[in-house]
Amino acid sequence: MEDRRERLDSRTLLKRYAAGERNFAGVIFGSSMLDGEDLREINLSGADLIGINLSGSNLSHANLTGARLLCVNLYAANLEGANLSGADLSGADCIGTNFRNADLSEAILSGTDFTGADLYAVEMDDAILIATDFRAAQNFSSPGQGSLVCKTFWADGEFFKGPDWYE
Repeated sequence: MEDRRERLDSRTLLKRYAAGERNFAGVIFGSSMLDGEDLREINLSGADLIGINLSGSNLSHANLTGARLLCVNLYAANLEGANLSGADLSGADCIGTNFRNADLSEAILSGTDFTGADLYAVEMDDAILIATDFRAAQNFSSPGQGSLVCKTFWADGEFFKGPDWYE
């Protein structure tokens, strides 16, 4: 079955965003460079952003619900207040990323690196944390209720072998 979702490159997305458009729900993004861009309040819910470079970008208050962010570079990006519930961030580089007040509930965080990230008031209920790295993460105390945790490094460097459900 053919995927009929809209396909975008970075130039087209940035042009439409600059013109005031914010709803890019469900798009398939075919370009790999959006580093350092200001994309506040963008709606990329259900979008495929696999392997995209978003390092240093401002995605504060973005809607990334159910987005596929596999192997995405979010190094030092700003996702404050963003909704990433149900998103798949497997293999994502989130080193030094600002996730203050973000929603990561039901997110897949397998192989995700949160080293040095700011996780103040992050919602993380029912998330999947397998081989996740929280070493040196700021303001992180624990995953949310109902989260599956396995082979994960906590912020203090302690290794949790698991698997176990976090209550």
